[in-house]
Amino acid sequence: MARRSSRTDLRAAGAGLLVVVLLMLLIGDGKTVAKPSGPPNTLEVAWSYVTTGRALDARDVPPALDDEALAVPVGRSVRVLDPRSGRLLSTVNGFAEDSPDLGLSGGVLLLVDTQDHFKDTLRAYDPATGRELWHRRAAPGPDGKGAGDFAVGGVLMADWGPVVMESDRALALDPRTGAARWDVRLDTHCATPHPYLDDPYQIAATSTRLLLLRHCTDEAAQLQAVDESDGRPAWRKRLGRGELIHVSAVDGALGVRMDDEFRLLTESGEEILRQAGSGYPLGEEQGVVYAGIDQKLRAFRADTGKPAWNRARPLNGIPFMKDGLIVEDTNTDGSYSGDVRWSVGDAAGQGPGASTFVDLDGRRTASVPWPVAGTLLGASGELLVVRSEEAKGTRFTGLRPGHRAKDAARPVALGGSGPRHWPDACGLVDAGLLSELAPDYFALPEKQSRTMRGVRLPHPSVCRFATESGDDSDVFSVTVRWAAPDATAARTYAASAVPWGCAPSLGGCVTAEIEKPRSGAWLYTYRTGLESRPVAHATVVSGRYVLGVAAGEDEPAHQALVRRVALHLSERGGRRE
Repeated sequence: MARRSSRTDLRAAGAGLLVVVLLMLLIGDGKTVAKPSGPPNTLEVAWSYVTTGRALDARDVPPALDDEALAVPVGRSVRVLDPRSGRLLSTVNGFAEDSPDLGLSGGVLLLVDTQDHFKDTLRAYDPATGRELWHRRAAPGPDGKGAGDFAVGGVLMADWGPVVMESDRALALDPRTGAARWDVRLDTHCATPHPYLDDPYQIAATSTRLLLLRHCTDEAAQLQAVDESDGRPAWRKRLGRGELIHVSAVDGALGVRMDDEFRLLTESGEEILRQAGSGYPLGEEQGVVYAGIDQKLRAFRADTGKPAWNRARPLNGIPFMKDGLIVEDTNTDGSYSGDVRWSVGDAAGQGPGASTFVDLDGRRTASVPWPVAGTLLGASGELLVVRSEEAKGTRFTGLRPGHRAKDAARPVALGGSGPRHWPDACGLVDAGLLSELAPDYFALPEKQSRTMRGVRLPHPSVCRFATESGDDSDVFSVTVRWAAPDATAARTYAASAVPWGCAPSLGGCVTAEIEKPRSGAWLYTYRTGLESRPVAHATVVSGRYVLGVAAGEDEPAHQALVRRVALHLSERGGRRE
């Protein structure tokens, strides 16, 4: 028994030693459990939240987003969500719909109330509970007159806390109490005042600095940086004279635009680039400063100012940098920048929105589709947050970037469905239906539609149908807008891709009684072209496919044609899987 016990102990000890060795290898050898190389190439839905009311019109107050909260204005309240889970944290009531400012700063929610006896009042709330923490009324103007105006004087929503401009000083406020932590005296007197500006200062912030740009007409502009912890001067630069001067700042870098010249500086005030053109800083990581300059992505070493890459990368859309990753808001048919809901164009051909990712070495992914249409609000932690409009409210979707093995059969740009899943648009309409509509219909496939986001498809994704008689009133088209990964993704995208909130005053489309005759089918019209011509359209979910149907001008005959084809495609959905 003793001998058998010893063998057991030896085996146990050997097994334990093997486990320790394997753990040491896993910990010590990065190659053993190496993270996927390159930027993300897929986006998965982490959470989804729908609010009531419209929140996509440019005249509305946009939501505020940081790593701790997503604040969404809805009517006279603000709903605060946890951006990691989409869970509702609190609701703040009494928010004026025409308030000009809403933001997150130092872990608190800040609102500017413009209806408090005609005096601007800055109010701070705890995002977790919705409880008001403090409020502060705006001070009188530099001349001692008036009630003060936070909307014009400015409230800087820095990550480390709010900064307000009051009379001749800038005050850094404690975000939890509203008490002044420190202040900086400002020289607001100009020998030649600007004809349209009362205050000669612009303010911006990095993670450690408050930037104060002073610019008076006919005087040299000056840029001053103070430490965010105590307000002590860090450095000062004389920029020279210019007509139009603007400062922008991100963590680790700042940019100054002077007329037709752009300057890129480090957080310590070292100038690393000066050249003609436009630009903006994106951030700093591992001693490299990244910036968008003349629609190109460039990287510079912070210590020497020398390029970190041999050549610049072209930029798509307006990028931002988050946690060592550059995210581009790609200009695709299914996304729209800013707060304008739906651009003029062929709605039948719109596909999901998409983003492009660039890593620190400048490697770029193909365009990675979202499962919704909408506006990219920004990033919170590792998640991207997209806002899209639906029939009964506004959907906010958290998307988690990830990696999947490269697969030629499932290109990234198609959103998880390989080319073989994209059907022939000409084969979607049965011959029986065509003969019912007219005896002489024939199909006209659009050859160029066999390429979708740079990927070659086996069939055309757009097909026009016409009659031998050549009557334009009989022409209609069917478009495969997206072959989604599954039917749920198709329904989610389609519900957000109908132009619910078009606004004529913004140059967008004009909806005409969006109708849903059957689940998964939407009929609507919109105006397009220089003549603002109304066109009949439909969006249809057919299994995992999202289809568009379009006909001629918005006339009863065309509406009837679109309806008949749309319902036919909807009926066939269950038989295509």
